[in-house]
Amino acid sequence: YSGGAASVLNATSRAFERIFAGTPAEGKIFPSIGNHDVSFLGCTMVETRPYSAPCYYGQKYSIMRKSQEDLTYKQWQGNWQKYFPALNHHASSPKNLDSTFQWETPTRYTLDLEKKSSVHIIVGLDSGSWTLSRTEDTPESALETSTKEGVNPHCSFLRDSLEQGKRRGKTVFVYVTHHFTGACDDWSLVQQVDVWIAGHRHAYWQNMEPGATVVQEQQHYPARIIVGNGGFDEGHIDVVSFVHMKEEVYEKNGVERVSLKFLVKDTCIGDETCPTSIWPNAHCWQKCKDMPGGVDHGGGPRKATDSKYGYGFTFDAMKEQVLVRRANRAVKLQLGTNSSKLRWVTLGKGAGHTVIIPTDDESKATVFTFYDGHVDGLTSTARLASWSKGHVPVSLASDSRTLLVKGNYWKADVKGKADVNLASGEVLKFKRDSEGHLVMLEVTWELDLDMGLQEQLIAAEGKALFLKKHEVLPPSEELVVLREESNDESELVAANVVI
Repeated sequence: YSGGAASVLNATSRAFERIFAGTPAEGKIFPSIGNHDVSFLGCTMVETRPYSAPCYYGQKYSIMRKSQEDLTYKQWQGNWQKYFPALNHHASSPKNLDSTFQWETPTRYTLDLEKKSSVHIIVGLDSGSWTLSRTEDTPESALETSTKEGVNPHCSFLRDSLEQGKRRGKTVFVYVTHHFTGACDDWSLVQQVDVWIAGHRHAYWQNMEPGATVVQEQQHYPARIIVGNGGFDEGHIDVVSFVHMKEEVYEKNGVERVSLKFLVKDTCIGDETCPTSIWPNAHCWQKCKDMPGGVDHGGGPRKATDSKYGYGFTFDAMKEQVLVRRANRAVKLQLGTNSSKLRWVTLGKGAGHTVIIPTDDESKATVFTFYDGHVDGLTSTARLASWSKGHVPVSLASDSRTLLVKGNYWKADVKGKADVNLASGEVLKFKRDSEGHLVMLEVTWELDLDMGLQEQLIAAEGKALFLKKHEVLPPSEELVVLREESNDESELVAANVVI
């Protein structure tokens, strides 16, 4: 909670130097700016509302808990660059393709671990502040709001950073922000992020099962992890954790691939029962369990131990760039009981849900994406995600019949747990008939009386519908991204095989 004050950053830097004992070296420590790094109290709900003044840099605040004028932007920026010198020597600023922004540390920058690494780290600015206005001397590149011309700095920086990484031959893109919101909702950019690391919420969470392996060619949503402060101050979780990222290269079918292991270690495990009251923000954890043989700086022996809850995952990707067309691209769909009588697919209001319905109007058709594809003999499987309604996958309702879209990719609870994870979405089946027509299996249209005789898509054993896709973007406009081509049909995603 420094607010960028020189005294606090100096003390923090010295503490890192003492605790890490040179590993990593001082010149290899980088901050990701959050709300309390901007201003001491963070300019969030703890400040009295309404609140229209800027969120001032520094530590000063009024008796009403509102931030007060303290540091200029240049003073604030200079403090970070002075006490975290790695920002001056190892961080880089991508070229802005809009010629609108001049990206700079510590707010937005990129990192390459080393030249031979396949990983490109993108450090963005999503502070979690409720008040997004800043002092007048703050450049537009360090703001979290769009310019007067409507240019979104979040999307602009993400695009520039992805392009920079591709030019450098990188194939794995790790996005780091303090908070996780829909600040950039351009899905053509977001889906190019492989791993998204955030904090802000006082807990740990990941959007895949503990110990899972996420394969780049099959993913659609970024692999996400929330690494908060352990939740001791709010009783959300009884551990304080950090994540160690380890890159290994291996060969498969004569092709080099990258295994990026995210190892979660607990540095403190609570030694009491918490929470102990009905108040959700129970400040009841006061101490860590002693770890015999660990390092003791006066509070008892500590050591990094494997995650108590088995957290962590592996991200598997190609090592070298191969330019191919994206498999999970945006499409509009037509379905019908006859290959010559197809209707467009869109979303509509069902019985308390958003369901899938037909329409004769192409302009009303919903944009979808197929992802997580697999080949199983003569049939293929894939999941399906809608580009509207919060970008969520198609799932099966509790009645085990109705196919619907539910939730919101950007929505999360107070612990950071989101509506959508990598295992969300119904696995759909496909095949081609003897004439080469694409068929979606185990589904059909059914009249729903509660919807005024409106048809909706349901799961139905033994039924099938003909399927035709229409790409939203022509090939000349389609985003070219990096994905591995494979000669092994079993390795191809369903979007390439049947879609």
